This record gives sequence, structure tokens and C-alpha cells, in this order.
Amino acid sequence: MAIRMNKLSRTQKLLWTLPAIYLIFRVNNVFIVTPFFDYYDSPAYFKFEFFPSFRTHGITIVYSLIRDQFQITLFQAIIGSLSWIFLWKQLINLIGNFIVKTLSTILFFALGASTVIIEHDAALLSESLSISSMVILVGVAIKFLRKNNKLNLILLSFAMIFFFSTKATNSLIAPLMILPIILVKNMEYSKNFKLTLNGILIISTLFFFLNVNSSKITESLTTSGTINNRLILKSEWKNELLESGYPARAFQIFKNYNAKNLGKPADQAVVDLPEFKQWWQKSGQDYLLKFTISNPIYAFIGPIALPLIDDEFSYRQTLLSGWSQGTHLSIDFKGFSQSKFKRTIFWPDAPEKAYLALGFFFLIIGISIIYLTVYDLKLITNFATICIFYIFVWSYLNWWFGSKPSDMNRHNLLAGVMIRILMIVLVTRVFDVFLKGRKIVLK
Repeated sequence: MAIRMNKLSRTQKLLWTLPAIYLIFRVNNVFIVTPFFDYYDSPAYFKFEFFPSFRTHGITIVYSLIRDQFQITLFQAIIGSLSWIFLWKQLINLIGNFIVKTLSTILFFALGASTVIIEHDAALLSESLSISSMVILVGVAIKFLRKNNKLNLILLSFAMIFFFSTKATNSLIAPLMILPIILVKNMEYSKNFKLTLNGILIISTLFFFLNVNSSKITESLTTSGTINNRLILKSEWKNELLESGYPARAFQIFKNYNAKNLGKPADQAVVDLPEFKQWWQKSGQDYLLKFTISNPIYAFIGPIALPLIDDEFSYRQTLLSGWSQGTHLSIDFKGFSQSKFKRTIFWPDAPEKAYLALGFFFLIIGISIIYLTVYDLKLITNFATICIFYIFVWSYLNWWFGSKPSDMNRHNLLAGVMIRILMIVLVTRVFDVFLKGRKIVLK
């Protein structure tokens, strides 16, 4: 027995080697790169506002408290590293076979160490902490699936609150995401415990949801950006827009400011026009919503296959671009040139290869769900199905109300990361079940 325990200890140490290296190298990366400060977007993250807040509270609290740019990047790198290690630990707890555990560890940290993820630690934007909040949420969800108890339910509730606080789109789908938690039943949960926890979750969710819908600044900017990057390219949509009273002069203003730096972003220049403000007050506030509802083909086909609607568009303007390629800060920003991390096989740089890889990931996810369904592993397959549902809802909301071509990859990065995490979780689970060669249950 002693020999067996010593052997087990050695295998555990071997598995923990890669996470330890990952932590060291990821934190060290912020020491060798220059923090990226976006002069249009970053300043707002340093200004904490309670309600209404232009930027989400989970980011503004951290930035306004720490203030120092390097210390913020260091904080983001530490939180990011620990969140990925936490999710990895939950993943290998699902797996019995040591070889499969090793394979999942290599795949998982190959994804976590890709520059598409690491580069955001040094960016003074919301992506790093929002990715970390999602990774933590997935890890806690897996932990809860393995053991439905009070502690794990509390952790899951607060992981959700953290997730809602890091990005506007997260707040938009918050009411939909808390429903499974509110409906969770367990004989050990007292009525007072469930009412208290549900109350905290519902109040927090309502706060973040109302806050993101209260900011007219964000709403007008996303409307301007979506109109001038997408709707005006199809003559029918452009005419419909002009008939609503949208100022024709705004098209040229956007074009001028988009062509070169004139002191403000192009969508902001349009929003500042008196004619736009007049249109906004009259019919512009709910224009995108009405347009999306009245054009179902645009609403449901457009996000993933916009060129099928009109050949003026390209797939770079769809979610496929955001899901497949990730961001390119390490290429676009010279301050990241010293970074040692690479894109890895999960994020091909060439668009054609990236689309092909994305299709492969979805194929693996589909096959894995079918295989695990045959083995009656309902918890893991239901979890995967729910994740896919939320990925599409979250991404579609992003696309409908604000993902410009220039922001498509950044705005949909969380969904792209989640697709790859889900693929790794499922494929390693399939290998584990296959090697066991018999039906098992999620313990």
C-alpha cells in the first residue's frame, strides 16, 4: 500500500508540473511586455460609477482601486493563471485514466498558454478578467455537477455574479443564466437557505441587467457602429434607415473619421452630430431592436452567414470570424513583441485554416455528445448542451447590438475560448470512457 501511495504521489507531482510552469511563465510575461492602453476605451475602466455605469463594475472596481497600470496587468495575470489551474483541476477530477489526464493537461494548457489569451493580461481592457470569470464559472459548474451541496451552490452563485460583472453582454444574458440555479433542488437545502441565496442572486442579476440597459452612451455608440459598418452596405436596409429619419450626412462623417485619426472614434463622431441626437430621440433608441425583429433572416442567418444575404458582406463580419481567429494584439502592438507565447494550434492565423479548425472543433463536440449520450452520461452531456446554448445566445446578442468588423474578434473572444474548452472537456471524457470500456456515471 505504501508503494502504491508513493507511486500515486509521483504521478500527481508529474501532473502538477505543467500548471506550475504555466503560472510562472504567464506571470513573468507581464514583466517583459508593455501594458497596452487604448486611449479610446481604457480610460473609462479607471472610473468607478455605481449606477448607471458606462463600464461594468467587476472591471472598474479593480482598475480604480489599483490604478497603477503594471500592477493591474500583474493582477490580471495572477488571476488568469489561477483560474485556468482551477478549471484544469476540475477537469482531471472527471478523468480516471492517468494517460488521458496527461493528454487533457497538455491540451488544456496549450490552449491556456496561447497568445490569444495571454496577451490580454497586459491589455487595460475587460477581456482578461472577463475570460478569467468565465473560466472560474465553468470550473465551479463542473465542481457543482460532481457534488451538489450547499458550498458548491454558493460558489456557483457568486461565480455567476462575478461573470455578470465583467462584461456588458454577460449582464444581458444574466436573467437566462440564473434560472437553472434558482430551480436546483436538494433535500439538504433549507427553505431559508435557498430563499437567501436566490435573493442575493436575483438582486445582483437585476442590478447588472438594469445597469447595462441604463447606459444610453453604450447604446447609441453600438447603434452608430452597427449601422455604419453593416446596415448601410445593403441598399434596401440603407433606404429603410433613411426613411426612419437617420441623417444622411452621418455616412460621410463616419467615413471621414474612419479613414484617419481626427481625434475621436468614427462612431463617436456620428453620435455627437446634432442630427443624430435628434434622430436618436425620435426613433433611434429602439431602431436596432425593431430592425432585428422585423428582419428574421438577418437576425438568425446573418450572425453566422451574412454573405448568403448579400455578397457585399464577408465572413469577417460574422461570428465565425470572432470564434475562429481570436485577437491579434501581439501582432498589432509593438509593446508585446518580447512575449514568448504563440497562437498554438487552437488559433490558426490564416482565416481559411481558422474556419476549418472551428468546424473541426464543432464536429468533435457533436461526436463527443453523441458518444457520451450512448453511455448515458446525462450530467456531462446536459452541461455541454447548456454551454452551447449560452454560447450562441451570448454571441448573437453581441452581433446584433454592437460587434463591428474591427471588434468582432475581441467582442466574441469569450465564446471562442469556451468552444475550445468545451471541446477539450468532452474529447478527453470520451477517451476516458472508451479506455474503461464500460458504462460509468459522473461521480
